[in-house]
This record gives sequence, structure tokens and C-alpha cells, in this order.
Amino acid sequence: MRHRFCFLILSASLAMLVSCAPGALQAERPLRDPIADVPEDRLLDETARVMAGLEIPDSSPLHAATLTPAYLKYRAQMDASWSGFLSENMESISRWRNDAIGDRYGPTVFYPFSGPDILHPLLFYPGARDILMFGLESPGGVPEAAKLAPAELCRQLAGLPVALDFTLQHAFFVTSDMMQKVGRNRFCGITGIMMFFLSRGGYRVVRAGPVSIDRDGKLLHGPAAGWTVKGVEIVFRKGGERRRLRYFQLDIGDASPKLGRFLAFCSTYPPFTTIIKSASYLMHNRDYSRIRAAVLERSESILQDDTGIPFRYLNNKKWKLSCYGRYHAPIPVFHNYLQRDLKEHCDKLSAGPLPFSYGYGYGYADMTYHLVRAERMVEAK
Repeated sequence: MRHRFCFLILSASLAMLVSCAPGALQAERPLRDPIADVPEDRLLDETARVMAGLEIPDSSPLHAATLTPAYLKYRAQMDASWSGFLSENMESISRWRNDAIGDRYGPTVFYPFSGPDILHPLLFYPGARDILMFGLESPGGVPEAAKLAPAELCRQLAGLPVALDFTLQHAFFVTSDMMQKVGRNRFCGITGIMMFFLSRGGYRVVRAGPVSIDRDGKLLHGPAAGWTVKGVEIVFRKGGERRRLRYFQLDIGDASPKLGRFLAFCSTYPPFTTIIKSASYLMHNRDYSRIRAAVLERSESILQDDTGIPFRYLNNKKWKLSCYGRYHAPIPVFHNYLQRDLKEHCDKLSAGPLPFSYGYGYGYADMTYHLVRAERMVEAK
């Protein structure tokens, strides 16, 4: 009996040691995937499709509203706006990225100074699992179309074309313009606009809700407190593969009291695949040195126009550089940010024309466009 007792103790001890060994818990009890576990909200996806001017099932509680003359007019307006410049530009991006980028990117895309532009990171990196974004604009609330009578629903939807008009014609956001036009109701807030883009881009919206970052850089689900970094999380899918975006409202300047919390949260992600577009040259300024340093430190690759990281920070042995298109001088409002070293690099080493518009300029003049792709050298890690 005594030997049997000792054997049981020894067996239990060995079991505890094995269970504590690295990888043992993952092997015996796979961690639950927080994206896969999110229950699907069909009404939310139908709301996004109504906003996008797309068909919804006859069984949907929103279907009656889509048959009204006001909504049919709205749908025709959205179809016409979407079929123009932006849609054609996106098709050109998709064709180009297959050859230029392929599958050379990680699972997490970081898009600083993004506003609600969820489609561009998905166009360049369609296999990305997580997309992390931020901007000055409040995320706003999640649209709740089912709570509105058809006439009120159409009245509120009418604000969305106004908020998106410039972007659909130019393929970039102007922060001052967005601050004036977005947020008048939930349909034309940042969350609503991202849902619109996802639905028009062929994605299904699975779930959306508020999140925030606390003082320790930890993510909280639910309504934000005043001292947290306020944001929204949207889970979406194309087919059965789910993805997740998180957008946060943040002043990213060095003096921002919430910057440290956000950067601590960023450190919980794998190394970034960073995309930068129409970023107002903010990281060229000394007051934005911390976010610039974080992008350089955390990124495995960076795809950007000249408004992102100054070229002098990339033109060294740490990065393998590729240039596409032809550099153009900044538009007049940013004329002080001319980069002669970037122009010289593009003039000598460009891989060929860029067959789409990217960044500032479209609609202002006969602009040319460029992209720089920087990939971290393995030996520099």
C-alpha cells in the first residue's frame, strides 16, 4: 500500500511537471481563438449592407425600409459614387500587389494616421488577421438601424454620402474635412464608415463594439471611461476566414498623455507590417518622434508614400528598399517637406510606373505617384 501511495504521488508530480513545461498547455488545451469565438450578429451585417446600398434578405427586419423611394434613391447614389474613381483605383492596387508584394507580410498590419480607411490595408495585405489603426476622430457608436422607422433611417443615412464624397473622389481623407462631416449620427461616424467600406469591399461584419486601453496598456471591452484611450473593435470575414480591426482615437504627439498607454498596447502585437498613406508628414516633425521611433522599432516592413517616415531614416543598412513610381513634390500646403534624397532614389531605382493613385494629389493636378517598401534586413535585428 505504501509503495502504491508513493507511486501515485510520483505520477501526480510528473503530470504537474509535464503540464508546466513550455508548450504543454497549448498542446493539451489549445487556447481559444478570440476572433473565432465571437458570435455572429446578422442584423449588424444587414445594417452595414443597408448603409452600403447592397441587397439584404427578405426576412431581415430592415427589408421594408429598403423598398421605400427614399432608400432606392440613396442606393442609386451610392452605386454611382462607388463605381467611379475609388473602385477603379482599388482594382489597380489589387492587380499590382500580387506581383510586387505577394505573400511577404506578417499577420498584423499597423496603419497610423488612418482615419476610417480600412480598405487600403486590406487591399495591400488581404491575408492580414489583425489591423491596428488610429486617428484624431472619435470612433462614434455602432449603427442601430433596426431601432429607427424607415423614414428616420433614410434621413440619417443621407449624411453618409456627404461624409464620404471627398474620399470617394480622391482616395484619401482630409482630417479637418472629416472632423466637420463625421459623427453627426452613428451612420456617418468612424465606425459606421468602416462598416460601409467593409461591406462594399465584399466583407461580412460579424461583430462591432467599443473597446479602450487602460493606464497599463491593457485592452478593455465595453464603454470607455474618460481616462482611457477610446476605440472600437470590428470582427469581419470574407468566406469563413475572420479578421479583426481595432481603431483608437488618439493624439499621437510626444506630449500626449495617452501615448504611452497606446504604445504599451502595441507591444502586445507581433511585429508590424506597417502601411502609411496621406499622413500629413507628421512623423517628419520632432514633436512626433516617439511614434516615429515606435514604427521603426516595431515594423518588419513599411509601405509608404513620402508623408510617412522621412527617407533618411530608412536609407541605411537596416532596410532593404524598393521604390515604385515617380516621386513628385508635395502639394502646396506641404511644400516644406520636399525630400531630395527620396527623389534621387526614385529617379535612379524605381521599378517602374505605379499604375494607381496613392496619397495626396488626385484631383488637384496631373500628379505622379510613388511608393517605398522597406523590409527589415535579417542581420539588423
